[in-house]
Amino acid sequence: MATKDKTGDLIRENAELRDRISRLEKLKEEQKNSSFDIEDLLKEKVLLETLIDLTPESIVQTAKDGTVERINKEFTRQFGYTKEEALGKNIDELIVPDELKNEAVSFTKKIADDEGIKSETYIKTETYRVNKYGKKLYVSMMVQPAVIDGKISSLFAIYRNMSGRKKDDDTKSVIYNISAAALTMTEFSDIFNNIKEEISKIWDIKNFYIVLYNKESQTLSLPYYQDEKDYFEEVPVKNTMTGWLIKENRPVLLKMADIDELEQKGEIALIGTPCKLWLGVPLSTGNEVIGAMVLQDYYDEEAFTNDDLRLLHLIGNQIALAIQRKRMLNNLIAERRKAEEAGRLKQQFMSTMSHEIRTPLNEVIGISNLLLQGEPRPDQMEYVKTLRFSADHLLTLVNDVLDYTKMEAGSISFEKTKFDIFEFINDLKRSYSFRTETRDLEFILSLDKKIPHNLIGDPIRLNQILSNLLSNAVKFTSEGTIEMGVKEVSRSGNEIKLKFNVRDTGIGIPHDRQSVIFESFRQASDDTTRKFGGTGLGLSISKKLVELQGGSLDVESQPDVGSNFFFSLDFLIATDEERTRDNGEKDQRWDELKGKNILIAEDNKINFFVANKFLTKWEINVTHAENGKIALDYIRDNKYDLILMDLHMPEMDGIEAIEIIRNSDDPDIRDLPVIALTAAIMSEHEAKIEKLNINDYILKPFKPRDLYSKILRHTR
Repeated sequence: MATKDKTGDLIRENAELRDRISRLEKLKEEQKNSSFDIEDLLKEKVLLETLIDLTPESIVQTAKDGTVERINKEFTRQFGYTKEEALGKNIDELIVPDELKNEAVSFTKKIADDEGIKSETYIKTETYRVNKYGKKLYVSMMVQPAVIDGKISSLFAIYRNMSGRKKDDDTKSVIYNISAAALTMTEFSDIFNNIKEEISKIWDIKNFYIVLYNKESQTLSLPYYQDEKDYFEEVPVKNTMTGWLIKENRPVLLKMADIDELEQKGEIALIGTPCKLWLGVPLSTGNEVIGAMVLQDYYDEEAFTNDDLRLLHLIGNQIALAIQRKRMLNNLIAERRKAEEAGRLKQQFMSTMSHEIRTPLNEVIGISNLLLQGEPRPDQMEYVKTLRFSADHLLTLVNDVLDYTKMEAGSISFEKTKFDIFEFINDLKRSYSFRTETRDLEFILSLDKKIPHNLIGDPIRLNQILSNLLSNAVKFTSEGTIEMGVKEVSRSGNEIKLKFNVRDTGIGIPHDRQSVIFESFRQASDDTTRKFGGTGLGLSISKKLVELQGGSLDVESQPDVGSNFFFSLDFLIATDEERTRDNGEKDQRWDELKGKNILIAEDNKINFFVANKFLTKWEINVTHAENGKIALDYIRDNKYDLILMDLHMPEMDGIEAIEIIRNSDDPDIRDLPVIALTAAIMSEHEAKIEKLNINDYILKPFKPRDLYSKILRHTR
């Protein structure tokens, strides 16, 4: 029994031993397997860290509160912070600019809070951050959490630098905006401020300036200057870094060592605070350097690169072109203003001369009209007609000069009035028949009978054109004929085109001089003025008058055979109603103004004498005021049917007096008809006259019939 029990104990002990051995072997195997997992994990950890460091994007691992736990090498390269400087710091404090702090916090809150993951598992966006030196970096940013057992253990942020692409996009925009500013902005200061704003889209411009180079004075002016350390307005070009840049005429990027080397060579003498990096490009157009543009940094030698230099040079070229365009535009504007001022002075002079010359002419012609109406003796009639002819000839010369000036100023205008073309042509023939008869010339008139009698156009300008052509024909023809012809060319509805020509058998014009005669102050030969007289303006004015009405004045001529001048103009055919009104004017009476009360405001006694003679002959009651002030006193105390107001008077001229009349509170004064009298057809007050609301005007010297018709038309 005892032996059996011992055997059983041995069996049990053996079994237990085997079990222990088995467990030990199993434990040993487990330990062996466990050792293999740890080594594998260590290998994976090293591999992961290597991959993170080799990644070309900046990677940051932070706690949920933003504390930096890990950064890779690219983060150090891009943002400038070493591991020692970054670990334990808040990522927002390191690289988020102040203006984006709230935005950065909101990004983190979108992903997680104290309770764990929120609905959004990652964020991807494009924004900008700043490096250790404050330089702005445009980045594509992705933030994603690392999750263990359903909870966030940390956050990973990946930053891809997009500054290069952003620079390309911004550069196009900057160049366009700078060019546009140069064309639209009026002041250089505004343009330079615009350049500063545009450049700031690409670079940090805490230390940035634009220089303009004055070659004559050898000085540099700084229309825009922004610097953390120094301030300059104008400096001599000699020995300055900017002066050296302008002399070299090439873009340069200089670090401290480069600047020291230039100083040691004596090529520059440093002015102001030394910087660590200096980036400059010349502003040049062709071979001429007009200035420079400079960026510099006092703290970081890596703040700018050669890529920045190339980009700045490209923008600098555009800025130089923009400045040059603006200078050219300013020069053009200055020249235009000079021309406008010269034109204004010439117009003012012509207005004065018009008044001063035409005023005595008005007196001479007015007196001759009075003498002719006084039925002088036959021996006196010849003298009076000679006087009138000479006065009319002088008036024609004056009108030529004044009309030419008026056309140069672009202020010529054309009337649309009714006239009988047959009566008009016959009157013109009668006017020149006396002159052709005295020279034993035959005057031939060829008038197309199909032309309607009553047309609408400008008979005064037509008279001026044809009179110039007829005067020349008579002047340059010693024997033979003068022929004036009018024929219908075409008709459409109430529009008709007429062709006019004046032919002579005079001296003719050589072919090579036929274009010259239409130029201002030019004649067919140098001795034409000495032999035949004239200003050389008649044909030039006639050609411009024809062209302004849509026609063309041409000539056919042969020396010693004669000349034929011809042109075509469009007219309107008058309606039956217009013909009726026209016929009514032809039957004009001279007694319809009897008893009317008219005030004449005129400072020239002879002009008043002439006008008064005609008005009293028409049985009009006349009151005379020697200036505008006296005229205003009269109209306040008396009733008048109309005022004849001279525009040029002492003490108070007609323009000021009319303004007061039209602004009166008394409707009897405010609505009083006013006819302006003026000897100046190129008045410097023309713009004011248009706003005066005058009823009509009479150009001195006036024709009695015109004066009577206008008074009759406008009297109350």
